[in-house]
Amino acid sequence: MRSPEPHPPRRQAIGVRASLALLVLGCVLPMAAVAGFLIVDFYTRERAQLLASTVGQARSIMAAVDGGFTRTEAALLALGTSHQLQRGDLAGFHARAVEALRDIRADSIVLIEPGGKLLLSTRRPYGEPLPTLPPTPLLKHILGSGQPGVSDLFAAPVDGRLIYTIGVPVRRGGAIVMTLNATASPDQLTGLLAERKLPDSWRAAIIDGSGRTAARSHDIARFLGRATTPALQRQLDLADEGGFETTTLEGIPVYTVYSRSAGSRWSVALGIPLDELTAGLRRSLAWLIVATLAALAAGLVLAWRIGGGIARSVRALAGPAAAVASGEVPVIPPLALREANELGLALQQAAATVRVAQAERRESEQQLALAAEAARLGIWVRDLARRQVWVSPSWRELFGFRPSEPVSVEALLQRVHPDDCAAVRRVLEQASRGGRYEIEYRIELPQGGLRWVASRGSCETDSDGTPLRVRGVALDITQRKLAELEMQQKQREVTHLARVATLGELSGALAHELNQPLTAILSNAQAAQRFLRRASPDLDEVDAILADIVAEDQRAGEIIRRLRRLFDKREAPLQPADVNQLVIEVLRLLRNDLLSHGVALSSVLGAGGAAVLADSVQLQQVLINLLMNAVDAMALTEAGGKAIGVRTALDDDGWVRISIADCGSGIPTAALEQVFAPFYTTKDSGMGLGLSICRSIVAAHGGQLWAENNPDRGASFHVRLPPLPARESVPAAAAAAGSAAGAAP
Repeated sequence: MRSPEPHPPRRQAIGVRASLALLVLGCVLPMAAVAGFLIVDFYTRERAQLLASTVGQARSIMAAVDGGFTRTEAALLALGTSHQLQRGDLAGFHARAVEALRDIRADSIVLIEPGGKLLLSTRRPYGEPLPTLPPTPLLKHILGSGQPGVSDLFAAPVDGRLIYTIGVPVRRGGAIVMTLNATASPDQLTGLLAERKLPDSWRAAIIDGSGRTAARSHDIARFLGRATTPALQRQLDLADEGGFETTTLEGIPVYTVYSRSAGSRWSVALGIPLDELTAGLRRSLAWLIVATLAALAAGLVLAWRIGGGIARSVRALAGPAAAVASGEVPVIPPLALREANELGLALQQAAATVRVAQAERRESEQQLALAAEAARLGIWVRDLARRQVWVSPSWRELFGFRPSEPVSVEALLQRVHPDDCAAVRRVLEQASRGGRYEIEYRIELPQGGLRWVASRGSCETDSDGTPLRVRGVALDITQRKLAELEMQQKQREVTHLARVATLGELSGALAHELNQPLTAILSNAQAAQRFLRRASPDLDEVDAILADIVAEDQRAGEIIRRLRRLFDKREAPLQPADVNQLVIEVLRLLRNDLLSHGVALSSVLGAGGAAVLADSVQLQQVLINLLMNAVDAMALTEAGGKAIGVRTALDDDGWVRISIADCGSGIPTAALEQVFAPFYTTKDSGMGLGLSICRSIVAAHGGQLWAENNPDRGASFHVRLPPLPARESVPAAAAAAGSAAGAAP
């Protein structure tokens, strides 16, 4: 027996601990990534909400600043309509302005002519000399548009402090004759920012229309009046509201949101430190990283410990698993895992089963070897993948190979008889492609002589149907073949003897049939002599007589030829034969015998042109035997009631049928098949071989012979033969038959 094929080497596989570690990583890291994504998403939404809220706060502060400007403008417009001012009573108006200043969030009220001359200031007593101001943007705006306005920061002409003013026009007779202004220090705006109670870390600033800092939540003394950052100024030039990342004047990274007034063009900017803005995100991510690392560490430690236990259990089972193949029952210590203990128990049970199976296999192999040796069977296995052949000692002895002599397919074919070599090669090639095979052939032994071998086997395939190996056995059938050949020879001799015996029974009729052309020849010859003795013989008449003599001679020769064929002991090759012509020749041969027995003969030849591949002599012997049996079956039939019908026809499947029906007493139903058994007869002088030989001859032609009773009386015998292929002509079939006969061993 062949040992199992080793498996191809496998690449290094990953261990249990590494697998569990990968499992931990595969579980923890995706969860951490999802958590991080959710945290970032939450932060992004919270930041967007915070920034939107901060923009609202900046807008609210700017609205408060504009509201203060609007209230001051309204108070100034009301003050500008006082009757003192309309009458030109500046002294009275000064007192009225000082009184009104208590209700206005301003430091002072001043009255300015269009040329810039200060007419009065609540910060100075009335009548004290005041300076003339240069043309200011606010003055130009009021005089040009006639609308109130707010100035940018500028240095006060009296004390040089940074202030801003809110001015309204004063009309008299519809013309602007002067402007009434309220001056205020940025301290009031700084107080407005303080009222909002913004977070201490935030940076808030109120910026005038020129981009200078008017109020600030931090370091106002340091940055009052200073221009804001260029980045904020660019954003203010682009849009009245927005947000962006930048740095403050102190250099602190912030996210700045701003809102600009459409009327005063003043702005409010709120800066949120980036550290504070991302502090929650950083804190959450830090906790996530810490938690992830802790989970990874705990998971990896646990995986390492569990994997170690599994690995130790598997290694502990590796040795016992290897011992199972040899049938040994391994001793397995208690293991850490329940499943490993169950597997160990299963391995012990499997080992016991393998031991029993190996013992049974050895017993089976011994029995098979004994059986093969007793039957002289040669066993062989052909490995198609490795192109190797294994044979048993009995096979070597059968084919004449020495024990050390290598065996191959070509070495086998060299010992096959040349006439059988092509067939054996073809069968081996077919077997290598799958399926079963069975063949009988001859081999030429190295020491001389022939041996008949019967070989059969099958092809083993894998799950995909690919042939792997062919297994088979070979048996010496020389004695059986010799017995078969001897039996065939005996059967041919018996067939010939039966044919001769049948012709002996027909000898009287054959002599009578041969006597007719001989008598005609004699009569015609005597008539010719008489014509030739005349003085003037009629040569045309003599010529006609001679023609008759020739015809009768040919008739006699044909009768003798048919008799010689029937007496011939040699076996003729199968050749195409016309069925109707065979029947006609037999009927001619038996015509006189049938007449002498008072049998009326009728024939219907319906198989016109149908041909079969046959030995004509043997088929004629079958028909003669069946006709003679029909005559014998009507021995007790009254005269005038004896009749035989011969019919040829084509069945639906194209086979040719020859039927012979008699008017005898018929055949008992139980004996319809028994009549074809050897040595069965109902005749006093018969041997019982005729119908048996007839069935053997028909079977050798691939046909069938059977009997059945007629509906009215008598019995019918039917011969059914396969036809020649429709595409094969009679001459071509004859040539093929002759070639096959010449090549037969």
